[in-house]
Amino acid sequence: MSLFGYPATVTHFKAQTDNWNRVTGYFPEVKSAKVVEEQKEIKNGQGEEVQSNAEIHLEGAQDVSSNDYFEYVNALGRTVRYDVQHIEIKKQMGTDEVKKVIVYG
Repeated sequence: MSLFGYPATVTHFKAQTDNWNRVTGYFPEVKSAKVVEEQKEIKNGQGEEVQSNAEIHLEGAQDVSSNDYFEYVNALGRTVRYDVQHIEIKKQMGTDEVKKVIVYG
């Protein structure tokens, strides 16, 4: 477990939804990321305090929704699944260019 994070390969399972915004399946996509395994309390999109077990840092603009989830193999060789709790977008100062997206799971 790393508090500072380390480079990792994550699988982003992008939710596919129907006309009523119900999840009908997932489309997997392998991405490079930095994973920081650390428990902390955060506020989700509804303003509720929730427990986050990891931060997944993705470089550049990313299409991530709250219906998605991520999987990766940790340092112990175990596959860990993280459901999206909150999404944070970091931009270059003074521009609209997205520097990275942080997903809290």
